[in-house]
Amino acid sequence: MTKINWKELYQDLPTHVAKALRDARMKPEQIVVKEDGELMAIEGITEKDVESIRLLYNTDISVIADVGVERAQPAEPVDSTPTPARTPLPPRKRGKKYKAMAKTIKKGELYEIAKAVEKLAKLAEKSKIKTVELTLNTLDTGLRGELKLPHSTGKEVKIAIFSDKVVADIEKGKFDFSILLATPADMPKLARLAKVLGPKGLMPNPKSGTVTDNPEKRMAELTAGGTLPYKTEAKFPIIHLALGKITQDKKDLIENITESLRSIGITKIKSAYLACTHTPSFKLHLGTL
Repeated sequence: MTKINWKELYQDLPTHVAKALRDARMKPEQIVVKEDGELMAIEGITEKDVESIRLLYNTDISVIADVGVERAQPAEPVDSTPTPARTPLPPRKRGKKYKAMAKTIKKGELYEIAKAVEKLAKLAEKSKIKTVELTLNTLDTGLRGELKLPHSTGKEVKIAIFSDKVVADIEKGKFDFSILLATPADMPKLARLAKVLGPKGLMPNPKSGTVTDNPEKRMAELTAGGTLPYKTEAKFPIIHLALGKITQDKKDLIENITESLRSIGITKIKSAYLACTHTPSFKLHLGTL
């Protein structure tokens, strides 16, 4: 059981920031798992305040000191019985079609981007879904940003701008958008929706450009098709990107893939794999970039 002395918490932060976090009853271990947009949804917290919070309370929970936290002694002895090991999941079963495609790929071979696209096009000829997917294993979690691609991905992006109508739809469980834009002034109004939007990755965030003073202009940029936000998964250093259809011009695809790798940074990437939906993947040779 843990008793929190709220008056002692956040003394290393600016007074107004500390007060806002205390009033919101935000614990240190909660801060590290919150998106920046969710923190901005707290009354009195601005984008600049989020930066000061992140400097002291980052994504590594182990570095947070138990400032202001008094831990009570357990009333009963702790059960030291070891937890039974989890039964490993059975290997994923693949269909005959997938196995046949996999036989055409040399295990462990590295492919230049152009060669991978060429071979992928042949594999995807009989596939109904032809989205080109780039999967990156990165060195760290917490990577996020925005790609400015030279060509459209061909994907229709559904964008909504914060309004009373959008709020009403969200409360009804309607999510007719994949990106939600808001102004900094809107963020406190979104506070009560953070628990719904956060897990779905829809909470507006200044780092992804979805918190902006001019949402209409931002919408025009995103609907143009060449702008693509990216981020690692919440708990794993993996980035998934859909960069177009394999039926697009191959030169355009190659340039989109190349630009994605260079923009994110080769030094931040451990390995990269290119595939189409429901096809095996080709491991890319990053040394050729």
